[in-house]
Amino acid sequence: MKLFQMLICVFLVVFLPACNLPLTDEPAPATSTPQLPATVSSTTKTPPEHHIGIQVVNGVGKFFNRATGSTFVPRGMNYIRLAQQTKLDGSSTFGHALFDPGKYDSARVASDLQKMHADGYNVIRVFLSPDTMGTANGGLSSAYMKNIADLLNHAKQNQIYVMFTLDWIPGGKYGSILSADCCSTFALMNANFLPSAGLKANQVFYQDFIRGLLDLDAPTEYIFSYQLRNEMFYDTDQPPLSFSSGMVKTANGISYDMSKPTDKDLMVKQNLVYWLDEMRASILEVDPSALVSVGFFHPQKPNPARIGDARLAVTEPAIWRSTIDFVDLHAYPGFELNLKQHVENYGVNGMEEKPIIMGEFGGEISRFASIQAAAQAFINWQVESCTYGFDGWIFWTWDLTEQPDFFNALMNDGAVNGVLAPVTRPDPCSP
Repeated sequence: MKLFQMLICVFLVVFLPACNLPLTDEPAPATSTPQLPATVSSTTKTPPEHHIGIQVVNGVGKFFNRATGSTFVPRGMNYIRLAQQTKLDGSSTFGHALFDPGKYDSARVASDLQKMHADGYNVIRVFLSPDTMGTANGGLSSAYMKNIADLLNHAKQNQIYVMFTLDWIPGGKYGSILSADCCSTFALMNANFLPSAGLKANQVFYQDFIRGLLDLDAPTEYIFSYQLRNEMFYDTDQPPLSFSSGMVKTANGISYDMSKPTDKDLMVKQNLVYWLDEMRASILEVDPSALVSVGFFHPQKPNPARIGDARLAVTEPAIWRSTIDFVDLHAYPGFELNLKQHVENYGVNGMEEKPIIMGEFGGEISRFASIQAAAQAFINWQVESCTYGFDGWIFWTWDLTEQPDFFNALMNDGAVNGVLAPVTRPDPCSP
């Protein structure tokens, strides 16, 4: 989402003390799988089987409900709250506050999910906050985790499945792990996705997160997916992509020559697949039936887009070469690309085996003549996306008034919800 591309939490580098890692061309180690540090929780609880899985029939991957055997078509809402937050270092920021202790509203969540269920929705997408879910001493806030468990219980009561996403992992314990390879050779987003320490930090966080939910007896079978990033990208203006010389060894054990653009390109693509595969494997160690996904905003070519943006989105290897269960591609009508151009830039190229959802679509108010015109554009966008193989849709947003420049589903007496709700349009591919 446009606003949250500006809230990617680059300020969290305050948790990552710089270290001076030499550039190296040492040979790859005998094993490239990092050894994980001990996690906070030592739960021995067996996770329940997730209800939603993926089955491939005649080369076509589809979601299905393991409990009923029926096809599952994800249709839902981004369920977002934004507010001022206090970070671990005591400073203030503005970010995702749905689960924040003292701000989480269980009664409102219950009411909203009941309304969504009545309207036929079956998925919500929610953001975890790196600034309020961690603790200064390491690990995760028990109060924050209890709020997540509460939402999952409300989701269970309303037969709604929850996708958890985030922009950055918490500081504290996880920032300390990440800092081992930051920040002279790997910085900002690159520090998460290229070096071994970044991979370790993210693996430990997700395993802690899952074990924490199991400790609380949360109904994790109602988790639709662990989304590794809301929108995954690399920073081309930060090390090592900003280097013009030297050798850099990454988490996959391979060294790349930063004087060669082809090596930089290869480094990003190979490590993208490696990181996604290793992250998925580590999550399945503690939650074997889970679906693991990743989100993206659109790349800058072949159709010119996001000109001058230093953020590099690389999607084709994730779609075609990674073991990630499904991919979430964000596409908004009314901006610089039409839907066909979005699909071309993403490199979908007719992918059928791996499900693809549109985890964000919506509209900026200034780009439409009226909310009725916007609602019709959303219908047309959703219907057209079916021709490109999209398997699910999550609208931005349900009722977010903290972002007044975008439509939400409930404004103007539910003008958007009235045309998107499955109870109104059971077939998302039909106008």
